[in-house]
Amino acid sequence: MVCDICGNKKARVRRITRSFGRGRSTFLIENVPVVSCPSCGESYLTAATLKEIERIRLHWRELAVETNIPLAKFEGAA
Repeated sequence: MVCDICGNKKARVRRITRSFGRGRSTFLIENVPVVSCPSCGESYLTAATLKEIERIRLHWRELAVETNIPLAKFEGAA
């Protein structure tokens, strides 16, 4: 894949989990594709990915599946 930032042909798609919202309205979206370039170090979301995230954010209550997940807080030095 070609990096949109530097043009290098070694960019790869990674899948991540992102959280959205606050408090009782917090939800996770799994398997979000992020383009990562080892050459310039940039990571970015494509326009199509951003559009799908926005669709999910608007309808998350209908799309979300309830699950219990362990939660750990980072309390180390910044």
